[in-house]
Amino acid sequence: MTDTITQGETMNRLIHQAVRRDLTRFTDALQRFNAGDRARATALADAFGHFDTMLTHHHEGEERILWPVIGDPGAGHGEDVAELTHEHERIVSGLAGTRAAFARLRTSASAEDAAAATAGLGVLRDAAQTHFAHEESELRALCEAAEPQALAAAFKKMGRDASPAESAWFMQWISEDLPRDDDAALAKIIPAPVRLIARLVAGRRYAKVQQAAWS
Repeated sequence: MTDTITQGETMNRLIHQAVRRDLTRFTDALQRFNAGDRARATALADAFGHFDTMLTHHHEGEERILWPVIGDPGAGHGEDVAELTHEHERIVSGLAGTRAAFARLRTSASAEDAAAATAGLGVLRDAAQTHFAHEESELRALCEAAEPQALAAAFKKMGRDASPAESAWFMQWISEDLPRDDDAALAKIIPAPVRLIARLVAGRRYAKVQQAAWS
């Protein structure tokens, strides 16, 4: 069970790391944004759409698959999971506001909508950071109290209901610019052939979206 929990913690941490990385990128790019630059506005909105999908799939998957296991009444952590769910609701609210701002930015390329997107990112960052710190500090204890077989099945199922295209994109997203130790940890969870196939499927398109948004 220790390996199962460690791998679950690792994947969770790497996802959180990718979210933090992209929130910083979006904020930095918006600070450099020139009003009227429609190409960059479109590129940023496109990149945010992919980010939105990744983060939404992550927290919805936790609630649908993992929370019922670690929040089972027999494990005695129902209140802890309820608090994590409340934190997810703050993230959902932050995503909704930021999503709307980027949608307006796509069509207007205005300084006002860039500022609104920046403000939305600030709300989203605060919500995400609060949740990530809480979850990362308590996930192991919550998992250790869960039924081992059910926990292993939940971690195995996480992400498997995504489409092939979304799964391939996820692999590029989570793997980007990983330090050597983190890359080695990910390799223990996702086999090299799977990562290679994902790179062949989505690598070029992923790189194109990132280049357009951040360059």
